[in-house]
Amino acid sequence: MLEKGSKERPTGNLIIYCHVIGENPFQSGSQIIASNVVVSFLKINDNFPVVTFPPISFENLDELKKILVQNEDLYDLARLPDFRMPEEKEQGNQYIQNRMEQYNHFVMKYVDLCKNRENSPLPLLNVEGPKDYIEALRKLSTEFRSSTGIVKDTTQLKLENFITEFSPAYPQFDLSNYQKALFFPGQKGEVLVRLYIQKYEAIQNEKYETASLLKKQIYELEHNG
Repeated sequence: MLEKGSKERPTGNLIIYCHVIGENPFQSGSQIIASNVVVSFLKINDNFPVVTFPPISFENLDELKKILVQNEDLYDLARLPDFRMPEEKEQGNQYIQNRMEQYNHFVMKYVDLCKNRENSPLPLLNVEGPKDYIEALRKLSTEFRSSTGIVKDTTQLKLENFITEFSPAYPQFDLSNYQKALFFPGQKGEVLVRLYIQKYEAIQNEKYETASLLKKQIYELEHNG
């Protein structure tokens, strides 16, 4: 269904496009028709509000690509079958109606993807081993401690989900203590988080003497300040 984007994690911001074969009824000479569909996750009861913007014509595919490249993380992308406008007026009116029905059907399918996303588990980072795990933990921790308000809350959920999912595979890391350290305020918290990450790296690299020294530093900071 999508040329770009995840069916499991749609963004809610979709560009639908098609190639024009023959005459473009919206803008003569243009080879591409595109439309933007936005699905809001701020649902009303079980309904997801949808906004569909009027079709826009582009001279060629490269013109559309320029917009996509500049905003590639914002959009999902889908292609409809080529647009071929019949020459006779009566057939042309019926063709436009059929294409609108096809477009609306596609929008409904995309809304269903967005609805299904609500029931999907939080996405996990791509982790292939302890080294990746520690690096992901470092990035999430930095994101958590540097954010505020609702962003901090959502990052906390992501961090907790990440730790819960992967901690059984890495029992050598005392993650329950690490989670407590995340909530220490100010510079003390920053230092504690950094020391824990350094300790995990030392354990992973089998530098147990270094890990022991870091453990002592953590204890002193946590208990004596």
